[in-house]
Amino acid sequence: MSPNVGQFAFLCPQTGGRVRAYAWYPNDRKYRLQGAADYPRFVDESVRAGVPAQWYATLRPIGPLATFDATDSWVNHPYKNGVALLWDAAATSDPSHGQGQSLTLRDARTLRDRLLASDDWDAAAHDYADEHDRYFAAVHKFYRWFWQIFYDPSPSGEARRAQALPPLVKDFTRMPDMLISGPEVSLDDAARHRFFGED
Repeated sequence: MSPNVGQFAFLCPQTGGRVRAYAWYPNDRKYRLQGAADYPRFVDESVRAGVPAQWYATLRPIGPLATFDATDSWVNHPYKNGVALLWDAAATSDPSHGQGQSLTLRDARTLRDRLLASDDWDAAAHDYADEHDRYFAAVHKFYRWFWQIFYDPSPSGEARRAQALPPLVKDFTRMPDMLISGPEVSLDDAARHRFFGED
């Protein structure tokens, strides 16, 4: 992870000598990585994020290489006129954090539960949309905090890291457990102050 340039990369070992590799770079660069021909640029972006270049020395691409926009995107109140939106149609978050499937399953369960609990399906679907907005807002809020601490390359980002990282290194529980516990984790002012090292 290289916060000073707003990038991260990671490699996930798989079976059979294979590795899944990821690189995140700011979207203001306006280029996309697509296909095997862009593999050298993918390696360059990974190295810029801090991965040792020698890790790629013996690797060769065997699967798809593609760039995805990791910007959060959503529809406010994803229900109208008998149509309920779920999954990416309702909201998307940074796929590198692996929340897409969790949000999809939660959308489906929330809508199902509301429909089964009421004979007024229009009101039930509005209840689903309200609940969806609540839990997606929590996910979005956490990732905004996460970006401010770990990826913001501006001087204010550097100042936040200088304050937040020393106590976080000593006590990793200072970071809200959104990745495992989901949007029910507390994201109130006290949680923010603790995460940002302001307490």
